[in-house]
Amino acid sequence: MKILITGASGLLGRYVAEEMSGSHEVLAVCNSNRIAGADFKTVTADLTDWRSLKDMFSSFRPEAIVHAAAISRPELCDKLPEKEVMNINAEVPSNIAGLASDLGAVLLFTSTDLVYDGNTGGMLDESGRIDPKSRYAESKVIAEEKVVSKGGRYLILRTSLLYGIGYGGTANNFQATLEKFRKGEKANLFNDQFRTPLALHDAAEMISKLTETGTSSAILNFGGKERISRVRLGEILCEAGGFDSVLINSISMNDADTVHKVADVSMNTEKLQSLGLMQRSVELSVKEILESEDSIRQEKLS
Repeated sequence: MKILITGASGLLGRYVAEEMSGSHEVLAVCNSNRIAGADFKTVTADLTDWRSLKDMFSSFRPEAIVHAAAISRPELCDKLPEKEVMNINAEVPSNIAGLASDLGAVLLFTSTDLVYDGNTGGMLDESGRIDPKSRYAESKVIAEEKVVSKGGRYLILRTSLLYGIGYGGTANNFQATLEKFRKGEKANLFNDQFRTPLALHDAAEMISKLTETGTSSAILNFGGKERISRVRLGEILCEAGGFDSVLINSISMNDADTVHKVADVSMNTEKLQSLGLMQRSVELSVKEILESEDSIRQEKLS
């Protein structure tokens, strides 16, 4: 199968490209940082350039598209002009959905669990109340609507908190916490924010399988199966890595300098599981991350 992956040098996109290149023809699209030494074809492209985007689709003719490119940090979305955020996070997915529809290709669009109302108790299913609290989340809600309106084949993945070791310098809170623990430094972790976190390598495996199921025209909660706080994730990391849990500084969201406080967007993932995709436990996934970390850094990071 011919797979086009956007955001391929980003946190999730790179994992997806690595996972899918073993059995598919992959075209990995990056914004400016081309991936060195990859086993798959990479190109740099400005996804906001409609003509270039159309030419790329016409030339490669993908059968499936994984659209992971976005301005994904809520705090950065707040600092940038709203028009720029909406262009990249909402208009680009709309354009890609239209091109995918023209080709009869399936689009896997990565949205976010932050579209949900975080004050209704958690473990929300796909019909849960939508109430985005940030410009980032709002842009994803608009993007979802635009993708659906194109009338093509799509899977909207409301992606939860992702954790693991980032490729090529990409970072996340899990990795930052791990590095602090190794230095014997304390890490501030929320005790009152709940998600259903998913390991990056697990997410990539599931995305690969989803492209092969033939499922389309669906919105899926795309996360793990365990509702846990960031403190609990830190505790699991300490247990797996042999770190002293005293390094965890348990704090409330209200004690942090964060603008958008979302208490509980944990998700019910039974619909995902009904497609034959079973998530690993957080404990097992964290162990796998630590066991594979050296080889990832030495062999794949560029």
